[in-house]
Amino acid sequence: MRRRRPSLSVASTALANQAAVTKTGEPMASPGSSGRCSRTPGFPAGPLGGGGRAVPAVGLGTASLRSVGEESFRGALLAALEVGYRHIDTASVYGSERVVGEAVAGAARRGVIACREEVFVTTKVWCTQCHPDLVLPSLRESLQNLQMEYVDMYLVHWPMSVKPTKPHYPMKREDIMPMDLRGVWQAMEECHQLGLAKMIGVSNFTTKKLQELLAFAKIPPAVNQVELNPVWQQKKLMEFCKAKGIHVTAYFPLGGRHSTSTVNPVLDSDVLKEIAAAKGKSVAQISLRWIYEQGASMVTTSTKRERLKENIGIFDWQLSDEDRLKISQIPQHKTVSVLSILCPDGGRAMAVVVPEAVLRHGDARPMPAVGMGVAEYPSTPERTRDAVLAALEAGFRHFDTASLYRTEAPLGEAIAEATRRGLLASREEAFVTTKLWCTQCHPDLVLPSLRESLRNLQMEYVDLYLIHWPISVKPGPMVFPVKKEDVVPFDFGGVWRAMEECHRLGLAKAIGVSNFTTKHLDKLLAVATILPAVNQVEMNPVWQQRTVREYCAAKGIRVAAYSPLGGQNWIGEGNDVMESPVLADIARARGKSIAQVSLRWIHEQGVTPIPKSYNKERLKQNLEIFDWELTKEDRLKISQIPQKKIVTAARMFSPDGEFASMTCHVYKDE
Repeated sequence: MRRRRPSLSVASTALANQAAVTKTGEPMASPGSSGRCSRTPGFPAGPLGGGGRAVPAVGLGTASLRSVGEESFRGALLAALEVGYRHIDTASVYGSERVVGEAVAGAARRGVIACREEVFVTTKVWCTQCHPDLVLPSLRESLQNLQMEYVDMYLVHWPMSVKPTKPHYPMKREDIMPMDLRGVWQAMEECHQLGLAKMIGVSNFTTKKLQELLAFAKIPPAVNQVELNPVWQQKKLMEFCKAKGIHVTAYFPLGGRHSTSTVNPVLDSDVLKEIAAAKGKSVAQISLRWIYEQGASMVTTSTKRERLKENIGIFDWQLSDEDRLKISQIPQHKTVSVLSILCPDGGRAMAVVVPEAVLRHGDARPMPAVGMGVAEYPSTPERTRDAVLAALEAGFRHFDTASLYRTEAPLGEAIAEATRRGLLASREEAFVTTKLWCTQCHPDLVLPSLRESLRNLQMEYVDLYLIHWPISVKPGPMVFPVKKEDVVPFDFGGVWRAMEECHRLGLAKAIGVSNFTTKHLDKLLAVATILPAVNQVEMNPVWQQRTVREYCAAKGIRVAAYSPLGGQNWIGEGNDVMESPVLADIARARGKSIAQVSLRWIHEQGVTPIPKSYNKERLKQNLEIFDWELTKEDRLKISQIPQKKIVTAARMFSPDGEFASMTCHVYKDE
């Protein structure tokens, strides 16, 4: 065997990498490896992460390799080491540690590697062992499986604790327990101090969870391993980790695959395909190169030698500025959530995965492609809270309320309770919209109204804050309906500047409007510094809003649809959506409900529907719209449905008069 090269500490590794970089500013080959076969550079991981070496830029993930059979799995590991991989990522729950250890030992015997120290090995503590007294025993068991004296990186797999038992997946919701993060991290620090883990870190931690951890950690996490790829770019988390000296490792760098879809959002991306064709590279290489240029390492999964080689062929070329700009504009959606590792009955994990849309204005997280409307008359706080919890269990992450609805408090309570139960990793997983009512639609009342909404919600911010209607009413208690004589001229400039102030203060991640026509939007855009991210309007197959949708698409404004299933019977008429014979025929032919056909049609228009249901079964059905499509014939039939608007200002605000008179009074300068 060759003489062993000493490992460098993280701090000295960082200095070495600073002194030995390429002209493009990229880190060179990891100084902790022999360099004989490794073809991947490395990244320093965390200035205080312990005495570990640099993290190789590309590693082999083993989460799914066990399913190919033990011999094929072992062959893939050996092939990866032979072509130059020096990072192998495993976990106690994967059941792959033993084979990983055997493969590394076998590679050393065959001379593929000089010794075990050439390979950077990561493993993780699973939720069932995420208890202060079980962390160290779990690592000792992993080391026994790996037949190693230490691992290079030991991670907390998820910020979640489950009743102690053998690692298993998926897990029952009722087994979730409060996590003693301080106690767990102290046990992780002990693993490092004993020399059993050269570095310690976390996985699937949000910025909020990292802040909580950093508040008491003596040894900060060296790494945060998260889902990251061009379709889920994690910009805020990346910025936070960079500022705190925490290295990011990407899993699902090539997109993964949903159980509910045959589409891989990364490998099937038209943007990435176009860039790959122009550069003579594969789509996978474009994705991996993009991740590398973000300063993140990654773990990929493949059993084929040619793909393994292809995945590390990303270091001798670069993306152009134009390529990076195109990738930055790819619509975002997340594959993995807490729901994906939980199930209500111990059977299959939750299969519903909701796509997300990037809002082009503001800095809100991507908006889930379907939301739950939280407005019911009459209702009680208890009924609303229970309905929201049921929606969270079903998979909803987008909730739409308003100051007028009187549901902000129970919505906030339900989200807080879901976080305590582990249904949500943190409040950040929920996308919350609220709205400014007409009586507060005055420049000096906008910010106080949002602050009151935040107190009701018990939140520090909302993801989206909307002007409910382009109408101002004399200040006073929120009432509905509003008297026509109380309507006053709407100050577009003053009200919108106050909305922009809400955004600048960080109280609203994005701001927008509701019930705005193209004419209203023209007036607003003429004075706006920050453009509205969303226009929420009545929309369904019976009121298709083509003109508004085309206008908003041209201006980069996302449309959200209320009354997607036809809405309330405001004047005693039937529901033209749910009673549509056209939709009924399509629903029968497709084996779907009329509601699902309507919601799917709205989704296919690039619009976010906000259905309202407090019924558990209907909540589930409202999410089951993403793994099938309408046919061209279906879409043609729907396009020919006679149009009829349900919600008008006349019905909302002026039961005893026509809106024309109000229009003249409020918008006389149009």
